[in-house]
Amino acid sequence: MKRIVLVIFILFPVLGFSQNVQDLINNLKKELNNNPDQKQKATIYSDLTWYYANVSLDSALVYGNKAITASEKLNDSTLLAQVYSDIGAVYFRKPDFQNSKKYYLKAYKIRKIRKDYIGLAKINNNLASIYMNTQQYQLAMKTYLESLRYFENNNDKKNAAVTKANIGQLYIDLREYKKAIKYIKEAVLFAENEKLIDRLCENYLNLAKAYESRGDYKNALFYNDKSLKNCIEVGNKKATAIVYQRNAIVNSRINNDSIAKVNLEKSQKIFNKYNSSLDNANVKLSLVRNLIKEKKYNESLKILIEIKKVFEKGNSKMDLLYTYKNLIPVYANLDKPDSVTYYVNKYSTLYERILQDKAVKQSAELETKYQTAKKEKLLLQKEIEVKNTRNKLIAVSSLALFTGLLGFLIYRQQKLKNKQQEQEFQLKSAIAQIETQNQLQEQRLSISRDLHDNIGAQLTFVISSVDNLKHGNQITDNKIVNQLTKISDFTKSTIIDLRDTIWAMNSNEFSFEDLRSRIFNFIEKAKSAKENIDFKFNVDDSLQDLKFSSLIGINLYRTIQEAINNAVKYSDANEIIVEVKNVFNKIQIEIQDNGKGFDIENTEFGNGLYNMKKRIEEIDGTFEINSMINKGTKIRFEIQKKI
Repeated sequence: MKRIVLVIFILFPVLGFSQNVQDLINNLKKELNNNPDQKQKATIYSDLTWYYANVSLDSALVYGNKAITASEKLNDSTLLAQVYSDIGAVYFRKPDFQNSKKYYLKAYKIRKIRKDYIGLAKINNNLASIYMNTQQYQLAMKTYLESLRYFENNNDKKNAAVTKANIGQLYIDLREYKKAIKYIKEAVLFAENEKLIDRLCENYLNLAKAYESRGDYKNALFYNDKSLKNCIEVGNKKATAIVYQRNAIVNSRINNDSIAKVNLEKSQKIFNKYNSSLDNANVKLSLVRNLIKEKKYNESLKILIEIKKVFEKGNSKMDLLYTYKNLIPVYANLDKPDSVTYYVNKYSTLYERILQDKAVKQSAELETKYQTAKKEKLLLQKEIEVKNTRNKLIAVSSLALFTGLLGFLIYRQQKLKNKQQEQEFQLKSAIAQIETQNQLQEQRLSISRDLHDNIGAQLTFVISSVDNLKHGNQITDNKIVNQLTKISDFTKSTIIDLRDTIWAMNSNEFSFEDLRSRIFNFIEKAKSAKENIDFKFNVDDSLQDLKFSSLIGINLYRTIQEAINNAVKYSDANEIIVEVKNVFNKIQIEIQDNGKGFDIENTEFGNGLYNMKKRIEEIDGTFEINSMINKGTKIRFEIQKKI
């Protein structure tokens, strides 16, 4: 009955069984009632710790402590290492990463003494998952790859597949979605061939997460459904709850609010039994988004205040940031401007802290490189000193005999000095680069903070004031109501543009995948606003790995955004096509509609078309527009691919 301990995924571990969990637990309890010997009892306690981890975390820890006591009485180090590993997995699910790491390291110490190399590789996988969840991405990737190399060298296909799935999950966090899908699909293929239902439950879910992050909601829902069937069959309750939660989020994004609400309720019902406060709070945060859509502000406020305490206690910064973000419109609609101002400041402060944490981490990495280079220089100097001393002794004792050798050593010494000078120059260049990067980072943080704190907060207050004016006063004049609505919509649009600008400022470079996701999300919003228009968006797959500067990225995005807006507003079209092509080492982008068109020769261009042309020319591109009355309009612009 003993299972193989594998690796932990970002939300839950891969389990080594395909039978229903509750059935396994019931069978183990029956064995306890049959008065087993001490060795069997300790093993059963260990197994119950593992299987209860997917049913009740509190029960899992109770049996974990019993397993430790029994293993220590038996003086069985192998079983004790297994129990420590199981308890580490339980704490990971809570998620209490500090205690999880503590117990994994206890298991690691025992297995190292026993020279259990495969056990060490598995624990390394688990530790890598902790590093990933605490944003130590470089260390996580290094540890995963070391484990993968061990498993592949020993032809351990099962654990190699598990590790690939984890690497895929790490690539999702790094927003390398193409690589994430590649690694996870390799793990899925192995699980499908071996009919491993428990792993298909989790691999399908992670694959759905990659597609969802990429903006491909059709595939996200498809793989979520496949995951749900396998999770229910294997009895993995936490995974089932997470699938419902992800389905709710995807359906909410495509405006299937009723389906989203049903899935959230199912997810919350399971999490309430599972004893995971952070997971349950996350589900409630998703529920709040639907309640705000339904204008149930008092109910939303009650839930947000409740989950805020959970996120503060668990130091879950990103979840807390989203909580503050949702509290702002709730208080605005409840006509509490002081609370709006308070949470705008809380949001800005936390947002700045998160950015600073990233900057500090980057600075620490650069400092480490600097210190390493400094140590190498000192070692090189010592090496030169030792060799000089030895050369002098040789020269004094046997000058005549080793004249030729001395010449060779002098030549070699000069080479070492040249190498030292070269390293000193590289070190100075690295220090200058560190200082320049820190200055640029400080400038970006300062500008984006000013934009967000001052202009963003002011615009949010304008929206709140306009909405309060509309709904708090009984205005019967439709012209005034319409004018207030226009002001509110314009201000909301301005906030979106401001966020895009801050997004661009905080990035040194963009991948084409970043731009594609932004355009896709903008088109999805346009679809919901204009249901009579059929939007088509096609991108050449060969451009997926292309990278370019933030200036080029924001100019391309703004130009495409303006072209689509013009087509929606003025063309009376029922079809708008956006195509991005790879043509003769150039990126060619076309926005075409089948609307009423216009006479180019006799039409005076407005600011919109002038700004689009200026943006493209600013990044050394070409811009052209063609239109015919009753035959639609086509806007085409090109930029060099090698930027």
